[in-house]
Amino acid sequence: MSQEVKGMGKEERGQMKHQLYNGLKGILLGAGIIVPGVSGGTILVIFGIYEQLLKDVLSMRFKPYIALVIGAIAGVFAGGAVLSSLFEAYPNPTYGLILGCLLMSIPVILKRTKGMSMKNLSLLVLGGILSFSLLKLPTLFGAGILTVGQTFLAGFVSSATMMIPGISGSAVLIVLGVYEPILLAVREFDVLTLGIFLGGAIAGVLLLARILRSLYAQFSSEILFFFSGLIIGALGMVLPPEWNVFSIGSIFIGMLLVYRFGRSGG
Repeated sequence: MSQEVKGMGKEERGQMKHQLYNGLKGILLGAGIIVPGVSGGTILVIFGIYEQLLKDVLSMRFKPYIALVIGAIAGVFAGGAVLSSLFEAYPNPTYGLILGCLLMSIPVILKRTKGMSMKNLSLLVLGGILSFSLLKLPTLFGAGILTVGQTFLAGFVSSATMMIPGISGSAVLIVLGVYEPILLAVREFDVLTLGIFLGGAIAGVLLLARILRSLYAQFSSEILFFFSGLIIGALGMVLPPEWNVFSIGSIFIGMLLVYRFGRSGG
């Protein structure tokens, strides 16, 4: 009996250690996905849990990831509060950092493709034109306050696309023009806005994960070229207000950050 108790104790300690490890992974995941250009899917690949997590999500098996989710939420709030404060206090280097992240995310994404073709090049150009055109629509992006529909859509699209390694959910928010308002909601703990965003995120994962996985398996290069075009078209949104040594230096820091994540992700 004592051996069984000792064995049970070791098993419980092992489970606690595993959950703690998952929680730490979640914090890194949450902090990482706040940075545009850093893909949550890529981080999960680095952790070695991407395929299994995707299968479990599609099978509605969430219990093994409770600690990971809690850690990710903590990481999002910590990273979001820091970035939002930096935008206010140091706008030039912060915009430079984000610009560098997005610039380097393009080659990181494209290295996952099967190579250039006329079709892929056309999709790259189409994505750029579409993204640039969307940014000019004042009804969608002119106001600083998000509507319920915009907030839900932002969560829906960003979470679903994050399931594809190489695609950054935060970069999607920039393309949609809602990155800074969402960051502000995180910083101010705006429960209503965050609840709507989370609802959209859950719906996006549950409804689109299976479709995106199937599409990505068949059209991975086309999807990644199109998304790269979307990023290119959105670069004008994150240009530093003033160009100086700090904004230029922060561009290289952002590029290095995404390069390291992208290289680790394979």
